Amino acid sequence: MVRLTRRDFLYFFTLSSIGILSQGCSIGNKRVSRPNFIIFLGDDHSVFDVGCYGNKIVRTPNINRLAAEGMRFERAYTTTAMCAPSRSSLFTGLYPHRSGCHMNHGETNHGVKSITHYLHVHGYRVVLTGKRHIKPKSVFPFESVSYKARTLENIINSKEPFCFIIASREPHSPHRVGRYTPDQIPLPPYLVDTAATRENLARYYADIEVLDREVGQALRILEKSGKATSTIFIYTADHGQGILAKWSCYDAGLRVPFVVRWPGKINAGSVSQAMISFIDIVPTFIEAAGAIPPKNIDGQSFLAVLLGKQDSHRKLIFGTHTNRGIISGKAFPIRSVRNERYKYIRNLRHKGIFQCIETHGLDWKEKTHGWWIEWKEKAKSDAFAAERVQRVQHRPVEELYDLHDDPWELHNLINDPQFESIKKELSEKVDTWMKQQNDFGLKTEMAVKLFNSSK
Repeated sequence: MVRLTRRDFLYFFTLSSIGILSQGCSIGNKRVSRPNFIIFLGDDHSVFDVGCYGNKIVRTPNINRLAAEGMRFERAYTTTAMCAPSRSSLFTGLYPHRSGCHMNHGETNHGVKSITHYLHVHGYRVVLTGKRHIKPKSVFPFESVSYKARTLENIINSKEPFCFIIASREPHSPHRVGRYTPDQIPLPPYLVDTAATRENLARYYADIEVLDREVGQALRILEKSGKATSTIFIYTADHGQGILAKWSCYDAGLRVPFVVRWPGKINAGSVSQAMISFIDIVPTFIEAAGAIPPKNIDGQSFLAVLLGKQDSHRKLIFGTHTNRGIISGKAFPIRSVRNERYKYIRNLRHKGIFQCIETHGLDWKEKTHGWWIEWKEKAKSDAFAAERVQRVQHRPVEELYDLHDDPWELHNLINDPQFESIKKELSEKVDTWMKQQNDFGLKTEMAVKLFNSSK
Protein backbone atom coordinates (compact mmCIF):
# COMPACT_ATOMS: atom_id res chain seq x y z
CA MET A 1 0.00 0.00 0.00
CA VAL A 2 1.27 3.50 -0.87
CA ARG A 3 1.27 5.92 2.05
CA LEU A 4 0.74 9.59 1.32
CA THR A 5 2.84 12.11 3.18
CA ARG A 6 1.57 15.46 4.41
CA ARG A 7 3.35 17.07 1.45
CA ASP A 8 1.51 14.73 -0.93
CA PHE A 9 -1.85 15.71 0.52
CA LEU A 10 -0.93 19.39 0.40
CA TYR A 11 0.25 19.10 -3.19
CA PHE A 12 -2.91 17.25 -4.24
CA PHE A 13 -5.15 19.76 -2.44
CA THR A 14 -3.42 22.73 -4.03
CA LEU A 15 -3.74 21.30 -7.54
CA SER A 16 -7.41 20.62 -6.94
CA SER A 17 -8.11 24.08 -5.52
CA ILE A 18 -6.59 25.92 -8.51
CA GLY A 19 -8.36 23.71 -11.02
CA ILE A 20 -5.49 21.94 -12.77
CA LEU A 21 -6.22 18.41 -11.59
CA SER A 22 -6.20 15.90 -14.42
CA GLN A 23 -4.37 12.85 -15.73
CA GLY A 24 -0.60 12.82 -15.29
CA CYS A 25 1.89 12.03 -12.54
CA SER A 26 1.07 9.72 -9.65
CA ILE A 27 0.37 10.58 -6.02
CA GLY A 28 -0.62 7.37 -4.30
CA ASN A 29 -3.43 5.97 -6.45
CA LYS A 30 -4.28 9.42 -7.81
CA ARG A 31 -2.91 10.80 -11.07
CA VAL A 32 -2.41 14.52 -11.50
CA SER A 33 -0.65 16.65 -14.09
CA ARG A 34 1.69 19.52 -13.61
CA PRO A 35 2.04 21.95 -16.49
CA ASN A 36 5.26 22.37 -18.38
CA PHE A 37 6.69 25.88 -18.60
CA ILE A 38 8.35 27.68 -21.50
CA ILE A 39 9.63 31.23 -21.19
CA PHE A 40 10.74 32.68 -24.49
CA LEU A 41 12.83 35.69 -23.52
CA GLY A 42 13.66 38.45 -25.99
CA ASP A 43 16.70 40.68 -25.52
CA ASP A 44 16.10 44.47 -25.58
CA HIS A 45 12.59 44.34 -27.09
CA SER A 46 10.30 47.28 -26.28
CA VAL A 47 6.64 46.65 -25.54
CA PHE A 48 5.45 49.12 -28.19
CA ASP A 49 7.40 47.31 -30.92
CA VAL A 50 5.07 44.29 -31.09
CA GLY A 51 2.06 43.91 -33.35
CA CYS A 52 -0.33 42.73 -30.63
CA TYR A 53 0.53 45.84 -28.61
CA GLY A 54 -0.66 48.11 -31.41
CA ASN A 55 2.36 48.47 -33.70
CA LYS A 56 1.06 48.40 -37.29
CA ILE A 57 4.45 48.16 -39.02
CA VAL A 58 6.60 45.54 -37.28
CA ARG A 59 5.87 41.96 -38.33
CA THR A 60 5.36 39.70 -35.30
CA PRO A 61 2.76 37.13 -36.43
CA ASN A 62 3.85 34.44 -33.97
CA ILE A 63 3.79 36.66 -30.88
CA ASN A 64 0.48 38.07 -32.13
CA ARG A 65 -0.87 34.54 -32.39
CA LEU A 66 0.13 33.83 -28.80
CA ALA A 67 -1.83 36.88 -27.71
CA ALA A 68 -4.87 35.79 -29.75
CA GLU A 69 -4.75 32.36 -28.10
CA GLY A 70 -3.87 33.55 -24.60
CA MET A 71 -3.60 36.61 -22.36
CA ARG A 72 -1.78 39.87 -23.09
CA PHE A 73 -0.62 41.87 -20.07
CA GLU A 74 -0.72 45.63 -20.51
CA ARG A 75 1.22 46.41 -17.34
CA ALA A 76 4.00 43.87 -16.92
CA TYR A 77 7.32 45.18 -15.58
CA THR A 78 10.88 44.16 -15.10
CA THR A 79 12.66 45.33 -11.95
CA THR A 80 15.43 47.13 -13.81
CA ALA A 81 16.07 47.91 -17.46
CA MET A 82 19.39 46.08 -17.74
CA CYS A 83 20.18 42.50 -18.75
CA ALA A 84 21.83 40.82 -15.76
CA PRO A 85 19.73 42.29 -12.91
CA SER A 86 16.51 41.83 -14.87
CA ARG A 87 17.22 38.17 -15.61
CA SER A 88 18.36 37.55 -12.05
CA SER A 89 15.06 38.94 -10.72
CA LEU A 90 13.07 36.82 -13.16
CA PHE A 91 14.83 33.63 -12.07
CA THR A 92 15.03 34.29 -8.29
CA GLY A 93 11.82 36.15 -7.44
CA LEU A 94 13.92 38.82 -5.70
CA TYR A 95 14.42 42.51 -6.34
CA PRO A 96 17.99 43.37 -7.44
CA HIS A 97 19.28 44.65 -4.12
CA ARG A 98 18.05 41.61 -2.20
CA SER A 99 19.46 39.20 -4.75
CA GLY A 100 22.74 41.10 -4.86
CA CYS A 101 22.68 41.62 -8.62
CA HIS A 102 21.68 45.26 -9.04
CA MET A 103 24.61 46.13 -11.31
CA ASN A 104 24.94 45.02 -14.90
CA HIS A 105 27.63 42.36 -15.32
CA GLY A 106 27.24 41.77 -11.59
CA GLU A 107 26.30 38.56 -9.84
CA THR A 108 23.69 37.29 -7.44
CA ASN A 109 24.70 36.56 -3.85
CA HIS A 110 25.91 33.02 -3.21
CA GLY A 111 23.29 30.96 -1.40
CA VAL A 112 20.31 32.54 -3.15
CA LYS A 113 17.86 30.03 -4.62
CA SER A 114 16.54 30.28 -8.15
CA ILE A 115 13.84 28.71 -10.26
CA THR A 116 16.22 25.81 -10.90
CA HIS A 117 16.19 24.84 -7.22
CA TYR A 118 12.50 25.51 -6.64
CA LEU A 119 11.23 23.43 -9.55
CA HIS A 120 13.86 20.70 -9.52
CA VAL A 121 12.67 19.46 -6.11
CA HIS A 122 9.22 19.01 -7.65
CA GLY A 123 10.53 16.77 -10.40
CA TYR A 124 11.07 19.34 -13.14
CA ARG A 125 13.84 19.36 -15.66
CA VAL A 126 14.99 23.02 -15.67
CA VAL A 127 16.81 23.98 -18.85
CA LEU A 128 18.20 27.17 -20.40
CA THR A 129 19.32 27.70 -23.97
CA GLY A 130 20.71 30.88 -25.52
CA LYS A 131 21.86 33.94 -23.62
CA ARG A 132 22.73 33.57 -19.91
CA HIS A 133 24.13 36.84 -18.48
CA ILE A 134 23.56 35.46 -14.98
CA LYS A 135 25.97 34.21 -12.34
CA PRO A 136 27.18 32.44 -10.25
CA LYS A 137 26.48 28.93 -11.50
CA SER A 138 25.68 27.76 -7.97
CA VAL A 139 22.63 30.04 -7.98
CA PHE A 140 21.68 29.28 -11.58
CA PRO A 141 22.55 25.60 -12.18
CA PHE A 142 20.43 25.34 -15.31
CA GLU A 143 20.90 22.40 -17.58
CA SER A 144 22.46 24.27 -20.51
CA VAL A 145 21.83 23.13 -24.07
CA SER A 146 22.63 24.46 -27.53
CA TYR A 147 20.17 26.71 -29.35
CA LYS A 148 19.16 24.30 -32.13
CA ALA A 149 15.84 22.93 -33.34
CA ARG A 150 16.81 19.35 -32.53
CA THR A 151 17.81 20.35 -29.01
CA LEU A 152 14.51 22.14 -28.49
CA GLU A 153 12.71 19.01 -29.65
CA ASN A 154 14.64 16.80 -27.22
CA ILE A 155 13.79 18.99 -24.24
CA ILE A 156 10.13 19.45 -25.12
CA ASN A 157 9.73 15.72 -25.70
CA SER A 158 11.16 14.91 -22.26
CA LYS A 159 9.26 12.33 -20.22
CA GLU A 160 9.55 14.45 -17.07
CA PRO A 161 7.83 17.85 -16.70
CA PHE A 162 10.08 20.68 -17.85
CA CYS A 163 10.74 24.37 -17.37
CA PHE A 164 12.50 25.56 -20.51
CA ILE A 165 13.98 29.05 -20.80
CA ILE A 166 14.64 29.94 -24.43
CA ALA A 167 16.72 33.11 -24.22
CA SER A 168 17.16 34.69 -27.63
CA ARG A 169 19.91 37.20 -28.41
CA GLU A 170 17.49 39.16 -30.60
CA PRO A 171 16.82 42.00 -31.13
CA HIS A 172 19.90 43.24 -29.23
CA SER A 173 22.34 45.38 -31.21
CA PRO A 174 24.32 45.39 -33.43
CA HIS A 175 21.38 45.29 -35.80
CA ARG A 176 21.22 43.77 -39.27
CA VAL A 177 20.03 45.53 -42.41
CA GLY A 178 16.44 44.54 -43.20
CA ARG A 179 13.54 45.43 -45.43
CA TYR A 180 12.18 48.27 -43.30
CA THR A 181 12.78 51.77 -44.56
CA PRO A 182 13.44 54.42 -41.91
CA ASP A 183 10.43 56.52 -42.91
CA GLN A 184 8.12 53.58 -42.16
CA ILE A 185 9.00 53.40 -38.51
CA PRO A 186 6.47 54.79 -36.00
CA LEU A 187 8.79 56.91 -33.88
CA PRO A 188 7.95 56.86 -30.15
CA PRO A 189 7.15 60.40 -28.94
CA TYR A 190 9.98 60.47 -26.40
CA LEU A 191 12.68 60.24 -29.11
CA VAL A 192 14.09 63.03 -31.28
CA ASP A 193 13.24 62.52 -34.95
CA THR A 194 16.51 62.38 -36.89
CA ALA A 195 17.80 60.27 -39.77
CA ALA A 196 20.15 58.26 -37.55
CA THR A 197 17.40 57.59 -34.99
CA ARG A 198 15.17 56.19 -37.71
CA GLU A 199 17.94 54.18 -39.33
CA ASN A 200 18.74 52.50 -36.00
CA LEU A 201 15.07 51.65 -35.43
CA ALA A 202 14.68 50.26 -38.97
CA ARG A 203 17.57 47.87 -38.35
CA TYR A 204 16.18 46.97 -34.94
CA TYR A 205 12.83 46.08 -36.54
CA ALA A 206 14.63 43.64 -38.84
CA ASP A 207 15.97 41.87 -35.76
CA ILE A 208 12.49 41.72 -34.24
CA GLU A 209 11.36 39.73 -37.27
CA VAL A 210 14.15 37.23 -36.63
CA LEU A 211 13.05 37.01 -33.00
CA ASP A 212 9.45 36.35 -34.00
CA ARG A 213 10.50 33.55 -36.34
CA GLU A 214 12.35 31.95 -33.43
CA VAL A 215 9.16 32.13 -31.37
CA GLY A 216 7.31 30.46 -34.24
CA GLN A 217 9.85 27.65 -34.38
CA ALA A 218 9.42 26.93 -30.66
CA LEU A 219 5.64 26.94 -31.01
CA ARG A 220 5.73 24.50 -33.92
CA ILE A 221 7.97 22.10 -32.03
CA LEU A 222 5.72 22.31 -28.98
CA GLU A 223 2.57 21.65 -30.98
CA LYS A 224 4.16 18.75 -32.83
CA SER A 225 5.02 17.19 -29.47
CA GLY A 226 1.35 17.11 -28.44
CA LYS A 227 2.14 19.02 -25.22
CA ALA A 228 0.74 22.43 -26.17
CA THR A 229 -2.34 22.10 -23.96
CA SER A 230 -0.25 21.09 -20.95
CA THR A 231 2.32 23.86 -21.33
CA ILE A 232 2.29 27.44 -20.08
CA PHE A 233 4.08 29.40 -22.81
CA ILE A 234 5.24 32.95 -22.05
CA TYR A 235 6.74 35.47 -24.41
CA THR A 236 8.44 38.42 -22.74
CA ALA A 237 11.64 40.49 -22.97
CA ASP A 238 14.18 41.54 -20.37
CA HIS A 239 13.52 45.29 -20.91
CA GLY A 240 13.03 47.98 -23.54
CA GLN A 241 15.73 49.13 -25.96
CA GLY A 242 17.60 52.34 -26.60
CA ILE A 243 18.23 55.59 -24.79
CA LEU A 244 15.71 56.83 -22.19
CA ALA A 245 14.41 53.25 -22.04
CA LYS A 246 17.22 50.83 -21.29
CA TRP A 247 19.38 52.14 -18.43
CA SER A 248 16.43 54.09 -16.97
CA CYS A 249 13.40 53.80 -14.72
CA TYR A 250 11.06 55.17 -17.38
CA ASP A 251 8.21 52.97 -18.55
CA ALA A 252 9.79 52.67 -22.00
CA GLY A 253 12.46 50.55 -20.32
CA LEU A 254 10.75 48.90 -17.35
CA ARG A 255 7.47 47.97 -19.03
CA VAL A 256 7.82 44.78 -21.06
CA PRO A 257 5.74 42.74 -23.50
CA PHE A 258 4.20 39.81 -21.65
CA VAL A 259 1.97 37.28 -23.39
CA VAL A 260 0.88 33.97 -21.83
CA ARG A 261 -0.85 30.99 -23.43
CA TRP A 262 -2.25 27.99 -21.56
CA PRO A 263 -4.95 26.35 -23.70
CA GLY A 264 -8.09 25.46 -21.80
CA LYS A 265 -7.00 27.43 -18.71
CA ILE A 266 -6.39 30.98 -19.96
CA ASN A 267 -9.17 32.63 -21.94
CA ALA A 268 -8.10 33.16 -25.54
CA GLY A 269 -7.75 36.78 -26.61
CA SER A 270 -7.94 38.12 -23.06
CA VAL A 271 -6.21 41.31 -21.96
CA SER A 272 -5.15 41.98 -18.37
CA GLN A 273 -4.60 45.35 -16.72
CA ALA A 274 -3.14 43.70 -13.62
CA MET A 275 0.26 45.09 -12.66
CA ILE A 276 2.80 42.27 -12.44
CA SER A 277 6.57 42.19 -11.97
CA PHE A 278 9.29 39.80 -13.13
CA ILE A 279 9.72 38.74 -9.49
CA ASP A 280 6.21 37.23 -9.66
CA ILE A 281 7.03 34.57 -12.26
CA VAL A 282 8.85 32.15 -9.93
CA PRO A 283 6.03 31.95 -7.34
CA THR A 284 3.44 31.69 -10.12
CA PHE A 285 5.21 28.68 -11.61
CA ILE A 286 5.61 27.08 -8.19
CA GLU A 287 1.90 27.45 -7.45
CA ALA A 288 0.93 26.19 -10.90
CA ALA A 289 3.11 23.14 -10.17
CA GLY A 290 0.97 22.47 -7.11
CA ALA A 291 3.39 23.67 -4.44
CA ILE A 292 3.38 26.59 -2.04
CA PRO A 293 5.66 29.51 -3.01
CA PRO A 294 8.34 30.42 -0.44
CA LYS A 295 7.60 33.37 1.82
CA ASN A 296 11.16 34.71 1.83
CA ILE A 297 11.08 36.07 -1.74
CA ASP A 298 9.68 39.35 -3.02
CA GLY A 299 7.45 37.84 -5.71
CA GLN A 300 3.76 37.01 -5.41
CA SER A 301 1.93 34.47 -7.56
CA PHE A 302 -0.50 35.85 -10.14
CA LEU A 303 -1.90 32.43 -11.06
CA ALA A 304 -5.40 33.62 -10.13
CA VAL A 305 -5.08 36.37 -12.76
CA LEU A 306 -4.12 33.84 -15.42
CA LEU A 307 -7.09 31.66 -14.54
CA GLY A 308 -9.49 34.60 -14.67
CA LYS A 309 -10.27 34.49 -10.95
CA GLN A 310 -9.07 38.03 -10.25
CA ASP A 311 -8.30 41.05 -12.39
CA SER A 312 -5.71 42.87 -10.26
CA HIS A 313 -2.42 41.95 -8.63
CA ARG A 314 0.10 44.52 -7.43
CA LYS A 315 -0.73 47.97 -6.13
CA LEU A 316 2.83 49.22 -6.56
CA ILE A 317 5.64 48.51 -9.04
CA PHE A 318 9.19 49.37 -7.97
CA GLY A 319 12.17 49.96 -10.23
CA THR A 320 15.89 50.47 -9.76
CA HIS A 321 18.93 51.33 -11.86
CA THR A 322 22.62 52.03 -11.59
CA ASN A 323 25.09 52.96 -14.32
CA ARG A 324 27.90 51.20 -12.48
CA GLY A 325 28.85 48.11 -14.42
CA ILE A 326 27.65 49.30 -17.82
CA ILE A 327 30.10 50.20 -20.58
CA SER A 328 31.18 53.85 -20.28
CA GLY A 329 28.89 54.31 -17.28
CA LYS A 330 29.57 56.10 -14.00
CA ALA A 331 27.45 55.95 -10.85
CA PHE A 332 24.00 57.36 -11.55
CA PRO A 333 21.58 55.57 -9.18
CA ILE A 334 17.83 55.79 -9.80
CA ARG A 335 14.84 54.42 -7.86
CA SER A 336 11.18 54.52 -8.86
CA VAL A 337 7.69 53.46 -7.89
CA ARG A 338 4.40 53.59 -9.75
CA ASN A 339 0.85 53.05 -8.60
CA GLU A 340 -2.22 52.70 -10.80
CA ARG A 341 -1.72 56.17 -12.27
CA TYR A 342 1.43 57.98 -11.12
CA LYS A 343 5.17 57.31 -11.40
CA TYR A 344 7.69 58.78 -8.98
CA ILE A 345 11.43 58.72 -9.80
CA ARG A 346 14.32 59.67 -7.54
CA ASN A 347 17.75 60.40 -9.03
CA LEU A 348 20.10 59.84 -6.10
CA ARG A 349 23.04 61.54 -7.77
CA HIS A 350 21.18 64.15 -9.79
CA LYS A 351 24.17 66.48 -9.99
CA GLY A 352 26.11 63.80 -11.83
CA ILE A 353 26.11 63.24 -15.59
CA PHE A 354 24.38 60.20 -17.07
CA GLN A 355 26.77 58.31 -19.35
CA CYS A 356 26.52 55.05 -21.26
CA ILE A 357 27.83 53.36 -24.38
CA GLU A 358 25.51 55.41 -26.59
CA THR A 359 26.34 58.87 -25.26
CA HIS A 360 30.00 58.06 -25.84
CA GLY A 361 29.34 57.51 -29.54
CA LEU A 362 30.14 53.82 -29.38
CA ASP A 363 28.52 50.69 -30.71
CA TRP A 364 29.56 47.07 -30.44
CA LYS A 365 31.04 46.94 -33.94
CA GLU A 366 30.35 50.12 -35.88
CA LYS A 367 32.18 52.29 -33.29
CA THR A 368 29.89 55.24 -34.00
CA HIS A 369 26.42 56.21 -32.85
CA GLY A 370 25.31 59.00 -35.13
CA TRP A 371 21.98 59.60 -33.41
CA TRP A 372 23.60 61.29 -30.40
CA ILE A 373 25.60 63.62 -32.62
CA GLU A 374 22.42 64.45 -34.57
CA TRP A 375 20.40 65.00 -31.40
CA LYS A 376 22.93 67.50 -30.08
CA GLU A 377 23.08 69.29 -33.40
CA LYS A 378 19.30 69.52 -33.66
CA ALA A 379 19.12 70.77 -30.06
CA LYS A 380 20.76 74.02 -31.18
CA SER A 381 17.58 75.06 -32.99
CA ASP A 382 14.82 72.74 -31.73
CA ALA A 383 13.30 73.10 -28.24
CA PHE A 384 12.17 69.49 -27.93
CA ALA A 385 15.55 68.16 -29.02
CA ALA A 386 17.23 70.48 -26.51
CA GLU A 387 14.99 69.17 -23.72
CA ARG A 388 15.70 65.55 -24.70
CA VAL A 389 19.45 66.06 -24.77
CA GLN A 390 19.21 67.65 -21.34
CA ARG A 391 17.04 64.77 -20.07
CA VAL A 392 19.51 62.15 -21.26
CA GLN A 393 22.44 63.44 -19.26
CA HIS A 394 21.03 65.77 -16.58
CA ARG A 395 18.07 64.81 -14.39
CA PRO A 396 16.37 66.61 -11.49
CA VAL A 397 16.49 65.06 -8.03
CA GLU A 398 12.84 63.97 -8.35
CA GLU A 399 10.39 63.32 -11.18
CA LEU A 400 6.63 62.71 -11.14
CA TYR A 401 4.45 61.68 -14.08
CA ASP A 402 0.76 61.12 -14.67
CA LEU A 403 0.90 57.90 -16.67
CA HIS A 404 -2.75 58.15 -17.63
CA ASP A 405 -2.45 61.55 -19.31
CA ASP A 406 1.28 61.38 -20.09
CA PRO A 407 2.26 57.73 -20.79
CA TRP A 408 5.56 58.76 -22.41
CA GLU A 409 6.65 60.66 -19.28
CA LEU A 410 7.33 63.94 -21.04
CA HIS A 411 5.94 66.37 -18.44
CA ASN A 412 7.51 66.37 -14.99
CA LEU A 413 4.89 67.36 -12.39
CA ILE A 414 7.19 67.33 -9.40
CA ASN A 415 6.97 71.09 -8.77
CA ASP A 416 3.21 71.36 -9.34
CA PRO A 417 1.64 72.05 -5.89
CA GLN A 418 -1.58 70.15 -6.72
CA PHE A 419 0.44 66.91 -6.80
CA GLU A 420 2.28 67.51 -3.53
CA SER A 421 0.38 64.82 -1.60
CA ILE A 422 0.98 62.23 -4.34
CA LYS A 423 4.67 63.13 -4.43
CA LYS A 424 4.93 62.76 -0.65
CA GLU A 425 3.10 59.43 -0.60
CA LEU A 426 5.17 57.84 -3.36
CA SER A 427 8.43 59.25 -2.00
CA GLU A 428 7.69 57.57 1.33
CA LYS A 429 6.94 54.31 -0.50
CA VAL A 430 10.42 54.42 -2.06
CA ASP A 431 12.00 55.11 1.34
CA THR A 432 10.22 52.16 2.92
CA TRP A 433 11.07 49.85 0.03
CA MET A 434 14.74 50.79 0.03
CA LYS A 435 15.00 50.05 3.76
CA GLN A 436 13.27 46.70 3.27
CA GLN A 437 15.76 45.87 0.51
CA ASN A 438 18.81 46.95 2.54
CA ASP A 439 19.41 49.50 -0.18
CA PHE A 440 21.43 52.47 1.08
CA GLY A 441 21.52 54.18 -2.27
CA LEU A 442 24.85 55.40 -3.58
CA LYS A 443 26.72 53.86 -0.63
CA THR A 444 25.40 50.40 -1.51
CA GLU A 445 26.23 50.78 -5.19
CA MET A 446 29.77 52.01 -4.64
CA ALA A 447 30.48 49.03 -2.36
CA VAL A 448 30.07 46.55 -5.22
CA LYS A 449 33.18 45.46 -7.06
CA LEU A 450 32.96 46.20 -10.79
CA PHE A 451 32.87 43.23 -13.18
CA ASN A 452 33.07 40.62 -10.44
CA SER A 453 34.14 37.45 -12.23
CA SER A 454 33.99 34.99 -9.34
CA LYS A 455 31.95 31.86 -9.97
